[in-house]
Amino acid sequence: MGLFQKTIRLSTLLKLQLIYCILGIAYNVVSFLMVITIGRRLSGNAPFTGALLMIIYGLCLITGLIHLQKVYRFLMLLFVLVIGYSGFINHFIIYTRQPEVYASFLAWFSAVGINFFGLLLNLVAVSGGFEVSPSRLKK
Repeated sequence: MGLFQKTIRLSTLLKLQLIYCILGIAYNVVSFLMVITIGRRLSGNAPFTGALLMIIYGLCLITGLIHLQKVYRFLMLLFVLVIGYSGFINHFIIYTRQPEVYASFLAWFSAVGINFFGLLLNLVAVSGGFEVSPSRLKK
């Protein structure tokens, strides 16, 4: 048994992770559009790099969709490390040192909230805190 109770189906977890992915891409698209229109990003992160990372994340979810559990959980562990630092902790560090790099408090809070949501979902995935239909499980 994982860290979390197995009360969520893998299909539901993947849908929530897809929502996180879309939110992350949307945040970066808005940030990119702001650069084009007013010359300022939402945060200190490069929007193209952020969007590309979220696209890669979305592609990694396919391993969960096709029930390659070990690969899926390993990839989510990598994203726990990446999102945990660059998407969550680093936003706190930057905001305390250079709050002016964020377009507003709401821009900072949105970045932290989106990434906290993703971090929690990925911790569930890494811990195996989800149910998989036994007939669909692959090694």
